[in-house]
Amino acid sequence: MKSLANSFSLALLIAWKMQVSHRGKMLASTVGVAAGFFLTMAQVGMMMGWIDTSTLAIQRAKVDLWVVGMKSPAFDYGSPIPRQRLYQARSVEGVAEAHPLFMAWTIWSRDDGRKVNIEMIGLDHSLAGGPTRMLEGDLRSVMREKCVVVDSMYLELLGVTHVGQRAEILGRRAEVTGISEGVRTFTASPFVFTSIEEAIHYDKRYRADEITYVLVRCEEGADVKVVAERLRVRLPSVEVLTKREFQWRSGEYWMIGTGIGFTVIVTAVLGLIIGALVISQTLFSLLQDHRPHYATMLALGFETGLLGKVVFLQSLF
Repeated sequence: MKSLANSFSLALLIAWKMQVSHRGKMLASTVGVAAGFFLTMAQVGMMMGWIDTSTLAIQRAKVDLWVVGMKSPAFDYGSPIPRQRLYQARSVEGVAEAHPLFMAWTIWSRDDGRKVNIEMIGLDHSLAGGPTRMLEGDLRSVMREKCVVVDSMYLELLGVTHVGQRAEILGRRAEVTGISEGVRTFTASPFVFTSIEEAIHYDKRYRADEITYVLVRCEEGADVKVVAERLRVRLPSVEVLTKREFQWRSGEYWMIGTGIGFTVIVTAVLGLIIGALVISQTLFSLLQDHRPHYATMLALGFETGLLGKVVFLQSLF
């Protein structure tokens, strides 16, 4: 054991001495590897941030299960389902609560005439799926007729300067009665919150007996997967997804289905390749430079295993 430790210490000393004897090459290789590493990490971090942003609406709801239209690719592109699915879900064993949620794209008209695409979110009295933090006003104000809540991040885009300001959504008046905080969207189109009834009036494509999602909270101690299977049996023509499954589907759609993530992945791989090429070229150059030294060491009786350790430690440096 002692001889093994001494062998390693000797290899470490030799590797370091050889490495620092070519400071220029060592600096160049360090810069190259660092550039490749940070390029890769930046792209991976960007992609993880995008995935997180694209699933924020699902995270914010804080429910166990989502009842969605068949083949709905992401939260932002749900399809109408009968409101009857809500009442059916409430009757399933293991379901503690079930609430409806409306989501559809529509157009916001600013005072200056500019049109802005928005994602209209309709809430019921439980406010499930709504913003968790308010800067001004009360979220419950959306239960009043023609009242909406917008997020502080998109005030400039929507042309909103204060609570009480009025705008139009597809020709129907809307009054801003609250400003939320921290409601980001991946699409850059703002979320605008109102009641389900008002959202249907604003959208004009849904029927009064249709919603987009059913949000399900399971009873304490209930097995979420078992409850999900019961819902699948009880509810026809819809899909029942766990929170994690719906997050995965939404992230997969935006990153892979739309091709957005492909460029990030390619750039990250290129960063890894650049780093690997720099390391391999630097090691090859060092080996060529130190060939006389290795020959001398072998002539002095050093074992080939020790030389292998030296090369390995140089690569780690």
